[in-house]
Amino acid sequence: MKPLFKPELLSWLCLVTLAIVWGLNFIFIKISVEDVGPTVNVFLRLLLGSAILSIYLKSSKRSLPLKNKNIIFYLIVGLLGMALPFFLISSAEVHIDSGIAGLLMSPMPLLTLGLSALFLKDEIINKTKILSFIVAFCGLIVLFGPENILSLGGENRIQFYSQIIVFIAACSYGTNAIISKLAPKIDVVAMATGACVGGLIFITPLAVFYDPIFAATFTNESIVAIIIQGVFGTAIANILFFKIIELRGPVFLSLINFMIPPIAFFSGVLFLNETIKINALLALLMILLALFINYRSSKTNSTN
Repeated sequence: MKPLFKPELLSWLCLVTLAIVWGLNFIFIKISVEDVGPTVNVFLRLLLGSAILSIYLKSSKRSLPLKNKNIIFYLIVGLLGMALPFFLISSAEVHIDSGIAGLLMSPMPLLTLGLSALFLKDEIINKTKILSFIVAFCGLIVLFGPENILSLGGENRIQFYSQIIVFIAACSYGTNAIISKLAPKIDVVAMATGACVGGLIFITPLAVFYDPIFAATFTNESIVAIIIQGVFGTAIANILFFKIIELRGPVFLSLINFMIPPIAFFSGVLFLNETIKINALLALLMILLALFINYRSSKTNSTN
């Protein structure tokens, strides 16, 4: 039976879907951390994601490989791809806007491009691909405007530190994407499950001793926000993440961080009745142009 989608089209569908999920997720992080705090938010998000993935793994009659090298990768990817960046971003959004957090994730593709050139010999990185990254990065600068770029640093020291830790989270995501490409060749759902459980292992001690979950106060809004993060932002997103890595690698995956800021911005227009400005439309066109350049570059490489 022929697959429904060609690998190239499937990778783009997965990428756009993941960008939408993660782009909207910043809003739900902001809602939940204001009630329960970052530690409890990340713990419950990973707990729910791990439970869903484990049930799906078992119901689909797959198994979780538990060789030593697999367990090591689950822990590394769980730390760098989930526990650490989830906690850093959640902590930062206590003090800064979700839109600024999304903006600070945008350098990640440039970092991934550099790391891939150093460590991954099978990644094709050419001048056209580099051009697409530069155009997209400039589009993000246009989107947020000089006034927001100049306001980076915040009004006080805590805002400045919060922005720094979001940038560290972006670096963690970029490093994780490279390491995930080097992971053992196992089933995508199994890898997603193992990584999610690995992340849960790291955050659990904090949720028990540092910021106890039993001391948290929940509202209806925070409960819904955590469920959405667990189901979509963790379980489904994790499967999409590893599928993209499997199909196209970390450089292609890193394009998602050019998509997330516009999605976060336009979701504010859609759900919060915010105004669309000319610079936002111009930025969107620039980012779409960059993605088209990247797409054409990938097609040219695949036919050579």
